[in-house]
Amino acid sequence: MKKRLLSSLLALYVVIGVWKGYVALFDQGAAEPKQIFPCPVEALPEADQNALKNGIIVRNQRDLQQLLEDYLS
Repeated sequence: MKKRLLSSLLALYVVIGVWKGYVALFDQGAAEPKQIFPCPVEALPEADQNALKNGIIVRNQRDLQQLLEDYLS
């Protein structure tokens, strides 16, 4: 039972990606974002733009906060 619960928790994630040219946060498997940030992707370095276009999977709150701080500051 404990192992199944852990597997279920690890399967939950969000994705930082691109929505209409802006950094956006998507729930797992969602087609539309749950939040759009006022940061145009084109203002970021090319490597970050490519990573966002592919979608960055985030599995914990700490990593999410750090990535958003990096992109939005």
